[in-house]
Amino acid sequence: MPPRQPALIEDSPKKPLTLACFFCRKRKIACGSPPAGKRDRTCNQCARRNLKCVYPHASRRGMRPKNAYEDDTGVLSIPTLPTLP
Repeated sequence: MPPRQPALIEDSPKKPLTLACFFCRKRKIACGSPPAGKRDRTCNQCARRNLKCVYPHASRRGMRPKNAYEDDTGVLSIPTLPTLP
């Protein structure tokens, strides 16, 4: 029997990451961002409320806050409290 060859997996075309505007983020509602070619970038929620629609410059996805006790090697060190007499 010939050895099995792995199936080729084709990558589907990736959609550009759609970010919610600040108003929709704050309200935690669906932000219907406009099509990419449209000049006015006002989402459907802001347009309905006649608000200025402002989008963040970059995605915060995957970022986490830097721990104050993390050193350059990535090892966490927990400070010890002084013992009381």
